[in-house]
Amino acid sequence: MTRDGPSAAGPSQEPAALSDVIDLLARRHALPAFWSLREGPAAFRALALRLDVPQPQLTQRLRELREAGIVEVDEAGDYRLTVHGRRLQGVLEPVEAWAGEWARLSPRGRVPRGSATRGRGEP
Repeated sequence: MTRDGPSAAGPSQEPAALSDVIDLLARRHALPAFWSLREGPAAFRALALRLDVPQPQLTQRLRELREAGIVEVDEAGDYRLTVHGRRLQGVLEPVEAWAGEWARLSPRGRVPRGSATRGRGEP
């Protein structure tokens, strides 16, 4: 990658696949539904009760997670994480740990000591 942009063989400037996954999980009730399935398969009604989510919204989010290959319905009709969903879980668990540490910091503690308040050229 060059300073002005990606090289011909390098990665794109915007990580589109990462943006797509973050966008999917950022949709209302998607991350809680995904996170709840870490504990194992669950029936739709059990998920709706556990998450206290309106059923139509949960249906929509589970459909989107299924279409993305992150969640599937097993032989018993319960929802569970797919292989890709479990791999994503493995990636997100360290992020959750980092987020917990970050959340415990004061707003002042989140800014590194001695860092500038503005970037070069920023008004």
